[in-house]
Amino acid sequence: MKKFVFPLQAILTLRELKQEQALETYAKSVQDCAAKRAEMLTAARRADSLEQLLGQDGGTPYSASMRAAYLRALDASREEVSRREKILADAEKAKDKNLAEYLDRKKKREILENLREKKTREHLAEAYRREEIEIEDLVISRRGTARIAS
Repeated sequence: MKKFVFPLQAILTLRELKQEQALETYAKSVQDCAAKRAEMLTAARRADSLEQLLGQDGGTPYSASMRAAYLRALDASREEVSRREKILADAEKAKDKNLAEYLDRKKKREILENLREKKTREHLAEAYRREEIEIEDLVISRRGTARIAS
């Protein structure tokens, strides 16, 4: 039986490499999102702690300039949280885009894998059919030789 050679093997190999690259890109974007989420949570905690500090009436009166400085720090902290949330949203969008790219490349590779499997099955079926025909021809020729001999 002749060995099966898939004519699109080079393309399949290339698609497997592209799928691996897309997976690596997606994994990096997931890590980036996790880091950005941690930064955003840290900034949010910082803003919350400043808010609690201003909300406490510990009996110590703050001077007007001190209170203004705390309020400016609180506003800056809130702006930082808002900026971090936007950065996180952008990172999430990039992650979703990378996931879609990975899934697309995986689908393209699977299409070729399925085609290769189908062609392999067809090749084997054809080889078995040819072998069966050869065996039937041998049996028929032996019967014919046996009849002539008798």
